[in-house]
Amino acid sequence: MTDHTDAVAALADDSITPSVNEPVDQYALQQVAKMAVRTVALKRDNTFLGADVRGDLLAAQQEMGLFWHDTRYLRTLDLLLEGQPLISLAHNIDEDGDACQIDLCNPFLQFPDGTTLGQGAIHIRRWLELHEQRLVQHLSLTSYHPLPLTVRLGVQANADFRDIFEVRGMHRDQRGKMLPTQMQRDSLTLRYRGLDDITRSSHVAFSPPADEVGQAGIYWNVTLTPQAATQMQITIELRESTTDADGPGPEHDEAPALPVPEIITSNVFFNRLLSRSLADLTMMSARTPEGIFPYAGLPWYVCPFGRDALLTSLEFLPWQPQVARGTLLTLAKYQGTKVDEFTEEEPGKILHEFRQGEMAHCREVPFIPYYGTIDATPLFIILVEAYYRWTNDTAFLREMWPHAKAAAEWMLHYGDRDGDGFLEYARNTEKGLINQGWKDSWDAISYANGELAEAPIALCEVQGYAYAAFLAMQTLAEKLGHAKEGRRWHDHAEALRGKFWQSFWWEGEQTLYLALDGNKRPCPVVSSNAGQCLWTGIVPHEAAGGIVARLMRDDMYSEWGIRTLSSRAARYNPMSYHNGSVWPHDTALIGAGFARYGFHREAGKLLEDMFALSLHFERARLPELLCGFARRQGYGPTPYPVACSPQAWASGAPFLLLSALLGLQPQADKGQLTAFHPSLPPFLHEIETMTLMLGDQPIEITATRGRRGNVTLTHQGQAALHVVAGA
Repeated sequence: MTDHTDAVAALADDSITPSVNEPVDQYALQQVAKMAVRTVALKRDNTFLGADVRGDLLAAQQEMGLFWHDTRYLRTLDLLLEGQPLISLAHNIDEDGDACQIDLCNPFLQFPDGTTLGQGAIHIRRWLELHEQRLVQHLSLTSYHPLPLTVRLGVQANADFRDIFEVRGMHRDQRGKMLPTQMQRDSLTLRYRGLDDITRSSHVAFSPPADEVGQAGIYWNVTLTPQAATQMQITIELRESTTDADGPGPEHDEAPALPVPEIITSNVFFNRLLSRSLADLTMMSARTPEGIFPYAGLPWYVCPFGRDALLTSLEFLPWQPQVARGTLLTLAKYQGTKVDEFTEEEPGKILHEFRQGEMAHCREVPFIPYYGTIDATPLFIILVEAYYRWTNDTAFLREMWPHAKAAAEWMLHYGDRDGDGFLEYARNTEKGLINQGWKDSWDAISYANGELAEAPIALCEVQGYAYAAFLAMQTLAEKLGHAKEGRRWHDHAEALRGKFWQSFWWEGEQTLYLALDGNKRPCPVVSSNAGQCLWTGIVPHEAAGGIVARLMRDDMYSEWGIRTLSSRAARYNPMSYHNGSVWPHDTALIGAGFARYGFHREAGKLLEDMFALSLHFERARLPELLCGFARRQGYGPTPYPVACSPQAWASGAPFLLLSALLGLQPQADKGQLTAFHPSLPPFLHEIETMTLMLGDQPIEITATRGRRGNVTLTHQGQAALHVVAGA
């Protein structure tokens, strides 16, 4: 085992301190909303809306607007009555996440003639329905005043056509130009000609025609008779064209249809969490020519992300295998074939992020697509193998085999930059990401003294991904009759495992170093990354207990989940993105690792914490992340102020933990599902019914927790269920 004592001591020297003037990551969120405002988030395929609870798009709120293809097509669409904003009564979002019903009323009004109207005399119901490239607003106005009223209803609409990276705070030296607004009594069209020579337009049509249409807004003089509803409609269509003329209107296709698997437990509030998570998967999924693909999160990541989609697919795989299939086909389509310094593309590499906005088209950002990720490629192989084990889809395996081989060869020839057997990253362009693991913020990887680590960087969990990917390649090769090639990948896995243990084990803390830097010096920082290594199986069994115990100590375990960084670390900040926050998907991967090594009690505690977390968030929706403050009895968690919600891999987190606790291991080729040492946490006494897919057949499972914690499983379906009992 390599002796890192001197290196660790040097890197822990308190006399070395990070600069207070460190550079800011160009891709980090540079601004935040000026005030806390409750929001409504709707999504349909590539189109999404961020509004307040009145349905307005507040100009003061950075994230609000109507977006399509990484562009904000509407900056405001605010409803006014006699020049005043309305008062929110209630809002209800439908289960699919693409429509919302909003109830509003008038504020106290004083008319020009001196008469007044008390608050709540007029009810306005506002329906928002989001479609691909289209937002439809239905308005219904009802007066409960005893006399007829004529009121002035106004809509203020404008567009800035900002790229999503501009919205997040990036500065551009040049922009395209706004074109003249086209105005008629029944419509107006807002237009912008980008530097990419694409004209983007928002066509706002309204019925009935307005009494006044101008730069100040759209206005109707509406006469309301007592208790009679007056109906209006506003439709916004989003268009792109390579000329200054309007392009074709939107295609009114149906949203992706994902069947909803049945899962009912004895805990109605846990059922609510699972139902919300399945609905969010549908909401975040988009159609591609290759199938269903889960986008990452609202509002900042409504686009293909390799790592996020792969982990989301793994989380939901037993319940929604078609998502994994669509993800693999889509990522295979864009798999790297050449070396490109700007996009960091390399043969066999899997993409990180794919944008379709003006700044991407103009190469102001490299996401066209961008391949600057160290972990998506091994995760691609892991998902191919997992998908095959659950489906026995041999034809699909043969289709994916060349892509899996290309990905594995990338790991050997490009991912291992210096030939030492580890996967390392270092960006090739200043426009690329500084850090390229899942903790990809600029300050996420440091030494013990807080100084930032020097690239190329080898992350501990990425070596675990690589180990699991090599073993997956062995399995796939053997299934296709390539025994010799299978042995080759097995040898790579074993060589990596031995070298990994020598270089990454941190005896003093009974955990793994966060990373090795470009000089192979360890980063002696206690982090959640070590827990993900358990999920991959690279850790020797005799060391797993030490890692579990270390992660469950109070500097890492917040009782809402596992912190990304120890509270004793120099860079710890519970309000940071990656240096002390808690991420549900990270906690789930760690919990799955706990269960893999037999630590079911600790894994069950993490699921219980996740369940408790859901009780404090609207609609039981797990956020992208939360602040890492310790849990206090009787109080809720501290939200991260600009966390994406929904976030696809956060939605899948409880499903991954539940599957891991039940110990589910499929052998679809044999028509058998094995449950190794199944367990359930104390808050969950029974799974009354749970439908999984094994091969092309459903299998229904029930699970009951006995008084001593033992779990009894039964099933219905053609497949066999084999239970391996144990502690």
